[in-house]
Amino acid sequence: MFNKNKLEYILFTIVIKFVTLGKIDKARNAAKVLAWLLYYIFPIRKKVLLKNFNIAFPEKNAKEINELIYANYFSSALTLCEIAHLKKTTKDEIKSLVSCKNEFIINDILDEGKAVLLLTAHFGNWELGAVYFGTKLNKTVHELVKPQRNPYVTKWLSEMRSVTGNIEIPLGISIREIMKAIKGGFPIGVVGDQRAPKKSGIIVKFFGKDTFTFAGTAAIALKTNTPIVAVIVARNDDFKYEGFLEKIDIENLSGTDEEKIKQINQKYMDILEKQIRLHPEQWFWMHNIWKH
Repeated sequence: MFNKNKLEYILFTIVIKFVTLGKIDKARNAAKVLAWLLYYIFPIRKKVLLKNFNIAFPEKNAKEINELIYANYFSSALTLCEIAHLKKTTKDEIKSLVSCKNEFIINDILDEGKAVLLLTAHFGNWELGAVYFGTKLNKTVHELVKPQRNPYVTKWLSEMRSVTGNIEIPLGISIREIMKAIKGGFPIGVVGDQRAPKKSGIIVKFFGKDTFTFAGTAAIALKTNTPIVAVIVARNDDFKYEGFLEKIDIENLSGTDEEKIKQINQKYMDILEKQIRLHPEQWFWMHNIWKH
């Protein structure tokens, strides 16, 4: 019987074998090839990229937008290539790839015996950032993850994420497991930049446009009084990374719970937008954030 998922995974593993020839510092060479293929031969979600860039950067002309699209393909390809290397990259090598000047913000919270919600985004290399903090923090990072459509790819990603001992919390059983992690005083990683359903989403401004965001992380933080730290891992020109951390104030808020959730989500999206404007090619613009 024809198995589409298995065929896709076979093709996927062929690509992975190609991009993992050599060490992780060679990944950018493979990413250049993939970026060229994506831009000229297999333009995956190019229409979405074009729409999103035109909304976010109306001041840019067509040439500048196309340059951003190509740069975004390269950034996405490089992220994949680097993730593929994680299983054969040592903890010391991972630590050498990422620097973070103020990670004490997280450790100070954990040292008080509290959990912390690490609210990140599909920016730079978020997976590398997760395993980096898995090597640096004094408690195991729990990651809230959404299974991929292809179960074989989901399993592959799980293996990459666990190289430093991080623990996955799959969507579906997430609330119960998140509450256990909070009770245990663990750091919990959440990617919070995906589009929420129109019926249940919280509307905030993102690049000046109404955007539907999920209420879950903010609601849990308010209910359990768990601190939130925004974590953005940006790629530098030398292909190493810098972690940017900012604690989101959840105490000095006003109004109903829904209004407080909206305020928290707006703070997070403002932080993300600021980082995107500094490195516009590094966010995962293939996501149809403004579908509604």
